[in-house]
Amino acid sequence: MVIAIVTVVGSQAIFSRLLLDQSPLSIRLPSPKSSPITAESNDSVIPLEHLGGVWVARVELNDFHESRLIVDTGATYTTISENLAFDAGIRSNSANSRINLLTVGGKVQAELGLARKIRVGNTGRENVQVVIFTIPDLPDGIDGLLGLSFFDHFLVRLDHSNQQLHLSPRT
Repeated sequence: MVIAIVTVVGSQAIFSRLLLDQSPLSIRLPSPKSSPITAESNDSVIPLEHLGGVWVARVELNDFHESRLIVDTGATYTTISENLAFDAGIRSNSANSRINLLTVGGKVQAELGLARKIRVGNTGRENVQVVIFTIPDLPDGIDGLLGLSFFDHFLVRLDHSNQQLHLSPRT
């Protein structure tokens, strides 16, 4: 399935000191299998915060834990810190869920987990694969990246002028 991204923001620098073509987290794995959009999902306009050259969205995990994640349509998976995973009750999928990641700092191992639900604005997804890994040097209060394992069933449009993310469910 081809992923339709209206506006690509994946080339954003995650940290202001990185070049535009670098990414703090590159995952070389096949695209994740994702679940259908939740029944209550509609088109959604999400206000964004502009922070040091990146866009940040407020995200709710598993119906009770709110966090702030960098919008990164270039990331294969949504990546959350180990602390956020613990707080939101997200654990690794199985004993064989360790994966190798190529980061700016070199190769590291991380765990794959499953978020029961991720909601952004009034749009949500159930059973979203996430990487559980604490990305070093993220700005304070940022818990990871919102990546394609969440976005892959949406048409995504980033409105820079109005600081908004527009998500429309794909059929």
